[in-house]
Amino acid sequence: MIFNSFSFLFLFFPLFFLAYLYAPREWGKYIIIGGSVVFYVLGTWRNPLEIAVLAGLTLIGVGACALFQQDRYAKKWLLVLVLVLLAAPLVCLKLAALFVKETPSLPLGLGFYTLQLIAFVIYAYRGGQTKPLAVVEGTLFFPKLISGPVAVPEEIFEDIEAPVRKRNWIDSGLQDFVVGLACKMVIADRLGSVLYEIRGAGFGGVSVLLAWLGVLCFALEIYFDFLGYSRMAIGLGKMLGFLLPENFDHPYCATSVREFWTRFMITVSQWFENYVRIPLANKGGTAWFVIASLVGWLAMGIWFGTGWNFVIWAILMFGLIMGEHFLFGKYLEKYPILGHIYVPIVIGLCWIFFITKTPGEAGTYFLRLIGVTKMTFDPNDWKVVIAKVWPFLACGVIFATPYPQMLWKKIHKSLGAWICLFVLFLICVYLMATAGNDPFLLFSF
Repeated sequence: MIFNSFSFLFLFFPLFFLAYLYAPREWGKYIIIGGSVVFYVLGTWRNPLEIAVLAGLTLIGVGACALFQQDRYAKKWLLVLVLVLLAAPLVCLKLAALFVKETPSLPLGLGFYTLQLIAFVIYAYRGGQTKPLAVVEGTLFFPKLISGPVAVPEEIFEDIEAPVRKRNWIDSGLQDFVVGLACKMVIADRLGSVLYEIRGAGFGGVSVLLAWLGVLCFALEIYFDFLGYSRMAIGLGKMLGFLLPENFDHPYCATSVREFWTRFMITVSQWFENYVRIPLANKGGTAWFVIASLVGWLAMGIWFGTGWNFVIWAILMFGLIMGEHFLFGKYLEKYPILGHIYVPIVIGLCWIFFITKTPGEAGTYFLRLIGVTKMTFDPNDWKVVIAKVWPFLACGVIFATPYPQMLWKKIHKSLGAWICLFVLFLICVYLMATAGNDPFLLFSF
């Protein structure tokens, strides 16, 4: 089940929310766990193995957290064993995809609930107080179960102990949800049509201008797709009394690639920073700093998707950040305008490895950007495409800056703001009925 579906909007969540709102407060955690299981099963019942994997990992995580509450079991070798067991399904499937053409599909949400469970286990190992039921609820919490954000253990456990039930939280959560839905349906999905056109013609069969338009549209599509899910998840969390962490902060306004990754998929970036890069870098010295960064980016690339494209993408990210650290970062700091130009260009070009499926396809796309092709193409194809998407492209560029959010903070309590949200919601429902509801991009990586 996905958030941008009629079954979720008009059946599952209204029934779940009414049950949660009017049931005795002490039943809340059981309603959340039960509702989250139903949410996941409804989306995966045709693949019982996915349900079994989620159940098995949850049992391992809960058991490990319970063991680590007792000092005599808080042993490093036991922690390593648990982490290997938790990471094994994800790592094996991802690595297999590098060498085997046909591999089983990833269980829905495997990447995110693996990161979440590992965070909980390490938190318990370091002395954090956890309860088995709280670990289950924190792992299965359906707003973030499939595509994050990854919750900070101490924060989500605090919310689990005393979820906030206030009218203003419900109002704010509802606004966040509608804004996120609009990011997905009105901007991301409409811009996604450009890639459909390019794939249909072949990466080498489009004009240079359409190839560059595809890069721009995908850079905005992936941002508003990911942002839309996170915003909806945060909104649902608020409505249930949970304050999930922010996951985006206008990343294309960054002045360096390093800064970009402190603004894009913030919780995932912080997870790899806290649990991979920092532990390795703490061994000391420049060599370990470089090794830690390389390992961290390779791990993040493999986590993001399957195939060699994501390994190449990770190496490029590593190279850019090392270049900023050792070579040209000081110039980006001194001349921010250069950074504002540099970041969208290099990040957009690196997204080509997400657009394409193989290094060969990526190479073809890069060659098309500079005008090299072996295929015939229509030099005016970009005009047809841009005539369809320019309003959504303009909205994407504008809303990628902080200014609309600054304005929204001033007017979000007004009647006009609620009217705008209602109209946006109706537009989204119309698009769901007429244009379909594309799955979120993270499901396909």
